[in-house]
This record gives sequence, structure tokens and C-alpha cells, in this order.
Amino acid sequence: MSEPSLFRHYQIVQDAEGNNVELIRSSEQVCVLAFDNQRMEFVHCHVLLEPLANKPQFETVCRKLQQRGHPLLASLVDFGEDDGNPFYITSNVDGETLRSYLQRQTEIPLWLAVMVATRAIDAAIALSDRGDFLTEQPLDSLRVVQVSTSAVQVMVGDFRVLDASGGKSRNRLVKANFERQAKFLRAFLNEQTGGGGPTLPDAMLPAVDFAELLGGVLATSGPGLGGPMGDLDKALRKLAPDHLAGEIPTAQKPRALVAPLLASYQEVARGVVNVVRIQSQRLDMANPYSMRGTLTRTGRAVLVEQVPPTRLCGLKVEDTDRLVQKLGKKRDYASLVPVPLVNEAEGLTCLAEEMVDGVALADVVRERGVLSVSEVYLVLAGMDTALTQLERAGLATRKLRLEDMFLLTGFSRDDTRSNRLLATRLNEWPSFTVMLRVHPTLASMSGRGVNPGVLLAPAALDGNPSIWHGGWMSAVGMCLLGLDNGQSPPSGNRELEAVVAMLEDEMARAADQRMTGRSEFLARFARVIQHHDLALAESPPASAPSAEPARPKVEVRQGPKRNKPEPVVPLMIEPVSPLAFGGGLPPLTAGIDPEGEKATIGFAELLFQSPPQAPSKSGGGWWGQGAAADVAEGQVTGWGDEEQDTSPWWLKASVFLAGSMVAGAVCAHLTGGAMWLRYFKPPPRPEPPAARAPAVPGHVGSTNAKK
Repeated sequence: MSEPSLFRHYQIVQDAEGNNVELIRSSEQVCVLAFDNQRMEFVHCHVLLEPLANKPQFETVCRKLQQRGHPLLASLVDFGEDDGNPFYITSNVDGETLRSYLQRQTEIPLWLAVMVATRAIDAAIALSDRGDFLTEQPLDSLRVVQVSTSAVQVMVGDFRVLDASGGKSRNRLVKANFERQAKFLRAFLNEQTGGGGPTLPDAMLPAVDFAELLGGVLATSGPGLGGPMGDLDKALRKLAPDHLAGEIPTAQKPRALVAPLLASYQEVARGVVNVVRIQSQRLDMANPYSMRGTLTRTGRAVLVEQVPPTRLCGLKVEDTDRLVQKLGKKRDYASLVPVPLVNEAEGLTCLAEEMVDGVALADVVRERGVLSVSEVYLVLAGMDTALTQLERAGLATRKLRLEDMFLLTGFSRDDTRSNRLLATRLNEWPSFTVMLRVHPTLASMSGRGVNPGVLLAPAALDGNPSIWHGGWMSAVGMCLLGLDNGQSPPSGNRELEAVVAMLEDEMARAADQRMTGRSEFLARFARVIQHHDLALAESPPASAPSAEPARPKVEVRQGPKRNKPEPVVPLMIEPVSPLAFGGGLPPLTAGIDPEGEKATIGFAELLFQSPPQAPSKSGGGWWGQGAAADVAEGQVTGWGDEEQDTSPWWLKASVFLAGSMVAGAVCAHLTGGAMWLRYFKPPPRPEPPAARAPAVPGHVGSTNAKK
């Protein structure tokens, strides 16, 4: 087998026979699968076969695609020329092309066809907002990725960086052409549904006709057609069922791109059979390359997966895994997910990652859709400690996804209380700490999950000495606020508008290599929130008289009162990130009745008087109500509500009588009138005998006198 080829720091991936893995071969370009040894992720290396006729235009197009990414678009990592051959590098989309996916289907469920069509239109809209970059064959440039058991996502994997149409693009981007193709697709789907209503779960349609109509719609889409494309998207979403049960059939599941190059689950299980007991091989689409298991020696629950061989990537991945394994034995790196095992057997290297008993941040976003401004600040403030440990460890990690961030609450992963927390705002949680998965996983290297780094320019991810600066935290904040798809915040929310303006400014500064430290960024974030809270507190309500003074927001109290609850930050209804959750998915907290609202500590008091405390081990109840919220010297010492005395009257009377009897007994004992002093009186002490006077001569009583 020949040695893998290396182009700059990109290693060309080989299959088991030693051949390069080609993804595209046409008259214009050749695209191969490669591995980025710096970012430790798979990429697509596009090499154009013809020299550049207009080099400035090529560079302008590539820079425009690099300015700001989108969750539905592959990132353009690098571009340039090498020995006269122009090239550009895009991030990996771990799925098959839309054309190959539809070609291998004879029939496809109608609800799945509607989902694929709407997801494809969303991706086309995201790309058309940046320019006319959709290729002439959109079914070959769009890829289908499964994101959950019953949902798929369509992403753009390739772009049109050269205008080789000769002016045909202007004829293609005609509104009448798009509306005609959209009418055909809408009529076809309405006919299949039997009247235009929601589809039935078992309804099927021919995949060939659907692929032809969908391809015609995508081929006529482009810039300036955002309105008609959005109308078509809304019309098709009405055909989707309200609720989806079950999962995608096996025949209609999209195939992963990297999976055929790796070992099977049976081979991985045989490689760790002596050290790990595999429990389940059920796929988790958030981490589809891992299996659950238990270490035979310690009994710790772990996730087992293969470390890619050298024909797929270099030795940097395995070296990083072994370094994280050593760091897990030190207490100074408690905020990093440990790797207790890196095992090599039968020519296969596998790692075991300890399962984190916490809530993944991606699950919170999927359940809630968006977070409030106060919740985003709490997450970013808790993340600073973990990032400090990551920097001190000196690891080569350059990407962290929302799936790699965990909120530890003290409850296990399978505890029902964790699901109840998902439906609750973070500023009402008892407390939490942030834990990060910093070692490369197959899901991360293959491009799955939500990576906030796609919102940053490549220059912002090449910071020296660290890339975990204020710009990167701003990108995380945009994802948590649901604005990672480029949409503007809803008007009327001044606090959100001010925070978004600050985050965009930090990201722009990072793109210009003017990095901001995390502490400075968090201080600026806190000032924006404090300014909004003080302004909101100083402005009286419209119905209140103008002479009434405004109540300050920040004040020291003896504890929250139930009859006068503090105002809490309202939950915002905003546009949701396309990758936040799959359409038709039931929420994670389905079947759980949320508890009613309870009076809580005001957020301004909690935020600016003291930092979040560590979780209390002695807190009563799952919600931590046993720890009352006390204020000592102006600092909040707990998160729970003030407890009410609900003891019965007979218990109070018994305690009062017992206390009175004890007090009377103590007083009687001190005064000497207690009954037990009469029966247990101590015996009198014997008096010492009197000393006898010595005999004196001549005395009456002496012996000499008698004689």
C-alpha cells in the first residue's frame, strides 16, 4: 500500500485498497476527501482542472463565502493556487448527495419527501442570500444528513466559484421560471396528499418524479427570489404531519460519508472485548460512531469508538487522545471530559470516553429553541473556567461544538429531573458547572453537530496564542440566541438588540485580528445587561403616576418574599436555528407536566451581587428547595426559595412544653430546690479531731503533781 499523499497540511484520505477517495470528477474539477491536520477534521479538497481566466473574481467570490458562514452551508476553509492549479477547501458534510439518495429509492414516504424538499429550499435560500453560488446541478452539490431518528437535514457541500455559464445565469434567475417549477412541485405533492392536507404516515410517492420536480425548483432558484422561495417553503410545510412517531425506515436513511471507511461495530466490539463490556449498539445521531459500554475493572460507563487509522488521518489524533488520557488523572483538569482508556488490539485502536452525567448544551437548544440573554451570559461565564483549563493543557483542539459542552447539575444522565430541567430557564436552575469534551471524536471530525466556529472568519480561528477569545464566545452566544442563521433579532426587544450588536462587533474585531480576552468580553456583556436592567427599573410603568419614584433593580434584601415575587426575564419567542431541532420531533420533556412558576431571586441581584455557587450536596428535593436564599453582607448564598413553616399545631405545642420543662429543671437545679437534690444529698464530710495540748510540768493534771 502506498503512503498517503500530503498537500500542504491536508492528507488525502485512502480506502482499504490504498486508493484516494474521490467525491467529484468532472470536466471542471476533481474533489477528493482529505484530513486537515491542523483543525483535525475531514475536508473536501476541490482542484480546478483549468487555469483561472479571472483570478480577482475567483478570490473575491471565495472571500465573500468566507466572511460569515451558516449552519446549512459547508465552510470554505482555504483557497489559492498551487503550481498553476486553483483549489479551494470546504468542510466535510457527512452525508450522501441528494441525487444519489433519491436515485436509490423506488418510493419514499410522503412526509419524508416534504421534509427533504423544505430542508433543501432552506439551504438554497441561505446560499442565495450570499450570491449566485449554487451550482448548475444542485442535486449533486446538496447532501442529506440524518440528524435524529426521525429527521434529516440538507446542507450545501459545494459552491459555484467560477461563472462558466456565459451569461445564462441571468436567464435562469427569472421569477416566472421559478414560480412555474414551484407550481409543478406543489401540485404534485397536493395530488399525493389527496387534497392538500397533512400527509398520512404510510403515504408513499414515486421518488423519480419527486427528484425531477425538486431539481427543477432548485435549478431556477437564486438571488432575488427569496420571497417566492419562502412562500413555497411555507406552503410545503403545511403538508407535513403535526407529529411524527417512530423513525425513518432503514431503506430511506441517508448514508454517512465517512462510515464506509471505518471498522464495523462488530470489529470495534472485538477489539475491546477484554477491557470493555459493550451494552448497546443503538445509534445516537448526535454521536453515531460510538457505542455504550462499561469498563470491566472499574464499572464506569463509557462511550467506545474507533480512532481513525493513519490512512485516514495522521498520528496527531491518537497523540491528542493519549494526552487527554493523562490529563484525566489530574485534579487540575476536572472540567475536561476524561478518556480512561486508549486500547490497541488486533490492529485496531479504540478509545473509551467517560459518559458525562449532565445535560448537553445541544439538548437544551433543541428543547428550548432559543435562550434568553441572561441564560446566555450564565453559560458563557461558566465556560470561562473550562476554557482556561483547556489552554493550560496545551491541547491542539481547535473546534468545540454545542454537543461537546455539558452542564453538570448533580443529576445523572438518565434521571427524570434532568429532563425537567430542560424545560426550565437556566437562571432558575439550582446551579451548574460547564464541562467540555476537548478530544477529537469521529462525530466532530466528520462535521456533525453545531459548530459555532462556522460563524467566524478563518482569520478569527487562527488567533495567537489562543482561539478561545471573545469573538469565539460571541459566536456561541449567537447560536444560543437562535441567530446563527443570519436573521435579525425581533424588533422591540432593546436588550436583545444591544446584546446582538455587541456580539457582532466582537466577531468583526476577531476577523480583523483584534482579539478581545474572555474576561473583558464577559465584563462588557455584564455592563450591557446591567444598563438594560437599570434603565428598565428607572422607567415607571405607563399606568403608574409620574410622581412615584422608580424602584431600583439591585438591592440587598433579607430573602425573597412569596407574596411579592421579583420580575423574571421573559422567555423570548424568536426565530430558531435550523439545526436546533429536526422538524416533527417530539420534545424531550413530552409527558412531563412542568411545575407552576415560583418566586425566584431577581436576576440582577443574582448576577451582580455574587457568582453562581457550586451545587449544594445537602439541598432538599430535586429542585434544591432545601437551601434557602439568604443574603449575608450583601451576597446571595443560595438559589432556592424561602421555606414556609408548615408544621402541625400539636408538634409546636409539644416542642413548647418540652422546652419549658427543660428550662424549669435547669433553674431548680441552680437554686437547690430540685427534687433529685433531696434524695441524692451527699453525706456530711467528717470533721478532723481536735489537737490535744501537750503536758506541762507542775500542772494539775500531770503525773509529777500526783506524786
